[in-house]
Amino acid sequence: MIVDFSELKKYRKQVAMVDGGFDPLHAGHIGYFAKTAEMGLPVLCNVSSDEYVSSKHPPFLRGVQRTSIIDSVRHISFTHLSTTTTAAVLRELQPKCYVKGKDWEGRLPAEEREVCKALGIEIIYLDTVLDSSSRLLSDYFGGKTGYASRVQDFERLVFSQGSFEPGTYDDEYFTGEWRGEGNTYDVESRRPIEGKNPQLIKEVFEPERVLDVGCGPGVLMYLLQELGVTVSGIDFSSHIRDLAPEEVRGAIMVGPVTEQLVPDDSYDLVICRETLEHLTVLQVREAVQSMCRASSRYVYVTTRFHPDSAHLLDVTDQFELDPTHITLLTKEFLRVMFVLEGFRSRSDLEGRMDWLGKGRVLVMEKQGPTGSGS
Repeated sequence: MIVDFSELKKYRKQVAMVDGGFDPLHAGHIGYFAKTAEMGLPVLCNVSSDEYVSSKHPPFLRGVQRTSIIDSVRHISFTHLSTTTTAAVLRELQPKCYVKGKDWEGRLPAEEREVCKALGIEIIYLDTVLDSSSRLLSDYFGGKTGYASRVQDFERLVFSQGSFEPGTYDDEYFTGEWRGEGNTYDVESRRPIEGKNPQLIKEVFEPERVLDVGCGPGVLMYLLQELGVTVSGIDFSSHIRDLAPEEVRGAIMVGPVTEQLVPDDSYDLVICRETLEHLTVLQVREAVQSMCRASSRYVYVTTRFHPDSAHLLDVTDQFELDPTHITLLTKEFLRVMFVLEGFRSRSDLEGRMDWLGKGRVLVMEKQGPTGSGS
């Protein structure tokens, strides 16, 4: 039975809710539905809107068609085509449980987790056979036609992006309660979060001079300086110096991370952590070029990558975690940007720096006269 948003409240605490784009529907989805139905509750499937699907790939089937197909699956009792966010649907429906695939564990949007916690909705992650609608479409539309379509989509996205002004990153951004769980940017709050990162940076790269690009309030700079490392920082927020520890305040340059603010080859290690996701694709390219010119040897990057890419040019956002996370690239596309600047991958060092296993580390080494690969 297909139900409207206004009807959802009739099924509160009575159903298990599954959701997704299902474009196209595949065997992994059927296994997901079947396993959910085994819980003994009627299953309501929330079908993502065309707008959401378009953020991942051009829709193969429109929402009305996807809804009709899913409603015919025997494991599904009710089907709802979403015109809003999943969090809004959860708030209205208040299912007995919200069921997702195991691949969503640890990366379910914060708003959905918060709604479930507030309303007592149990979140269940099923370890069913996985596949990807995006991958299936990528395989089907491979070859020259597929490449042309992907490049066109990428081009449209690149020229539709807007950047954020420096004033966006004010005191409230770095220290506000919206961050939750004590994740603010003062030294003592960040020290346990950083863990062994500062010591690893010193041990792995053995740097003499470090540049922290997108340094924020300078906490990493402070922790590296504690270890005897000479470090400078760049950030484009005019609020940064006021928030930074006094010990490193004078070493922070205020300016765009996309511009060359230091001499070529002036640092043997350039660090850029959790910054690129805040930039447009074009700004990421400029930031990569600037970092590569500043470094005489290594660039060490951490950023948030596309969680479910189908091809090299996939780009998505992460508004639910941070409204300024506008560009999540694929890891290999970002790597290509560095390769084109004459830097080679150091997967061995990536493994050492990714001690938490988050898969968000990139380490590149300069080749040529001033790099070790000459």
